[in-house]
Amino acid sequence: GRGGGGRRPTGTMATDRSKVDFLSKSSLPLQILLFFNRVWVFCWFLVLLGIFIWKGTALPYPDTRLAPEILLLFAYLFVENVRLFLCSKGNKIESRLIVLLSTSLMIPSALANVYYIFFQIYVLRIDEIFNVISLIFLVLELAFSAYAILKFSTSG
Repeated sequence: GRGGGGRRPTGTMATDRSKVDFLSKSSLPLQILLFFNRVWVFCWFLVLLGIFIWKGTALPYPDTRLAPEILLLFAYLFVENVRLFLCSKGNKIESRLIVLLSTSLMIPSALANVYYIFFQIYVLRIDEIFNVISLIFLVLELAFSAYAILKFSTSG
């Protein structure tokens, strides 16, 4: 390097770096999954909103049912964004409580996905596919979150 005469610095820098890596318990696979799910949720929302616009114009929807189904779409988007943010933050700061809280928010998300698969007025194949993919993300995140919580619980 410059001004160092080609010598490597002595000391514990390499030791300190490995110690930090060893002590870090946050889950990289969980963080990667959260990143891709955030992108997925945005795409899911846009596609399903477009489908609802089409359904509302092309299909004979009962007057009182279209608005609640669209409102559920926006509620899902809000809950998922809060859940993904909390899980990501909890993972980064290695907080069992925050990751557990984000995990509890999977319940309303999963219920919304099940509603869109089975109970909405008109269920299209694309509704089924998109909501099953969302449920797969939830199951994977549940498993990775549980692993992260266990990892955070172990004394280092």
